[in-house]
Amino acid sequence: MHQPNSPRICSSRLPTDVPQPFYFPKDHPSTPSWFKGMEVIIWERDLWPSEEELLTQCLGFHCPPGRTNCCCWRILFLQPNFMSQKSQLQELVESRSHLCNFYLKYHCKLNFIEQYWEVAKLHFCMAGYAAMINEMERKVIQSLDDILLLHIQQ
Repeated sequence: MHQPNSPRICSSRLPTDVPQPFYFPKDHPSTPSWFKGMEVIIWERDLWPSEEELLTQCLGFHCPPGRTNCCCWRILFLQPNFMSQKSQLQELVESRSHLCNFYLKYHCKLNFIEQYWEVAKLHFCMAGYAAMINEMERKVIQSLDDILLLHIQQ
């Protein structure tokens, strides 16, 4: 379904280094500015298996071992420029001269911010009871400020 104001995928390049837009041109007779879809993109790359029908994706993204053309998703996923494409979030972060690190899913204890919060909570608990909100705020700020850089970098 075409959604005119949805986020757009950035264009790519064909293996011949020619630009490959993923949207039809604005003057297209039937689908102006619409996303081309995987089938059209694969045809433009001359990767469609001869006279075969392809699934959009294998069930649960579990492609048969060793197959490289079992579904549209697999064919595109294995293209070098698709594999090397950074996420929009990563491009945005790096365009502002910052590093972008993604941590492994389900390993929150390896994330430095979790280690930082763990030490901060310990400092806050050791600071004792706060009767007033402004006293609590001061203790929170002090607990965060007391954390040594060494604790964060380990």
